Amino acid sequence: MTTGTDPAVQRRRLRVELRRLRLDRQLTQKEVAEQLGWSLSKMIRIETGQVGISRGDLRTLLEEYNVSDPATVNDLAAMAKDGRRQQWGPYRDILNSDFLTYLNVEGSASVIRQGEPQVLPGLLQTEEYARAVITGVGGAELSAQTIERQVEVRMKRQEILERPDPPQMHFIIDESAIRRPAGGVKVMRSQLRRLEEIAALKHVHLRAIFLRAGVHPGLRGSFVILEFPDPADDDLLFLESGQSSLATKDSPEDIARYRQDFDTLEAIAASEDDTLRLITAAQAEL
Repeated sequence: MTTGTDPAVQRRRLRVELRRLRLDRQLTQKEVAEQLGWSLSKMIRIETGQVGISRGDLRTLLEEYNVSDPATVNDLAAMAKDGRRQQWGPYRDILNSDFLTYLNVEGSASVIRQGEPQVLPGLLQTEEYARAVITGVGGAELSAQTIERQVEVRMKRQEILERPDPPQMHFIIDESAIRRPAGGVKVMRSQLRRLEEIAALKHVHLRAIFLRAGVHPGLRGSFVILEFPDPADDDLLFLESGQSSLATKDSPEDIARYRQDFDTLEAIAASEDDTLRLITAAQAEL
């Protein structure tokens, strides 16, 4: 049942399994909570993955659901153990709480949609390009150690690209991000070659909006929408602007508006083939 150790993936698989087991017993969350003497909010947080589940609570739930098969119990216990791992915990001192919220669920998404107007998305950056962007944007207030740890986070996130079951990724970037030589000519050439490699992956869809398209909604700032395999799991919207950010599932109106913005960007963006030709031309011009 378990096929990976990414904590976000394991938390998602566990909550899907626990919800399925409850529904198989034709029980509501409220009924289970009352039977176990738990609050309804605790039950909801467990099933939505907002909190990890302790070994004791998992054992109690499985007893309530009459699950006793050793192989099933061991699989679910392994999911819970892996899901409790704090993959991004060591970086709490250099990342804000909203970005940590985002990182904790990025790995369990089935679809990632990102609009990025200024620089290339973090999931697509080379180490040298990431270092140049973090240094250039952060300025003198960032220590060399903080810069390196932020680069480390960015590289660690990219493990999702090579996963056996990666999400579908849709990136829409502005032509200016392709032509802005972050880190200098050598760094940018390497970055553009990396873009070509990533764009060749079947689950990655990279499209650019040419400068001649003029002003468009994407220029408001970077945004990401995550979709999840469980239909009961709401989409998550992540916004980033300067030093502030927002990660939320609780604003369906905002999520719908940014989804509409993404549709608008897709309508005016170049095709994937034309985007690759743009990347090739930009390399030649450096």
